[in-house]
Amino acid sequence: MGATETSQKGEKHLSEKTWERNTTGMAAHAQKRKEQKRKGVEDAIPALLREQKPINFNTVAKAAAVSKAYLYSQPDLRDRIEALRQQGVEQAVRERITRSTGKTDASRDLVILAKDRRIKELEAANRKLQQQLKVALSKAYDQL
Repeated sequence: MGATETSQKGEKHLSEKTWERNTTGMAAHAQKRKEQKRKGVEDAIPALLREQKPINFNTVAKAAAVSKAYLYSQPDLRDRIEALRQQGVEQAVRERITRSTGKTDASRDLVILAKDRRIKELEAANRKLQQQLKVALSKAYDQL
């Protein structure tokens, strides 16, 4: 009889699996790696926030030493990163508006001061010309 043959009495094949594989060690190791990845991401996000670095999938993946695919595959992490990314974008827009408004206010004030100065100069020139006109009209009137 060969190794894969069965006898006529219904005995099992010799090549059939007749034992249970012990995979508990591998499963425990996989679970530990999974927890380490999650902890790495959970630690990386606050670190990036403290350093005031942008929060997005690239920066978090690099800081936590995980793949972007891992981040996208975890719904809770994905939602958290997307929310923080959106907050960062909104904050950047607010800062940009604040900075540009500050410059606009300063330049507007400068333009107003320059125009006020020019108006005063023109008013003074206008008064001087009106005075000269009065003198010229009085001389013309006297000559009549």
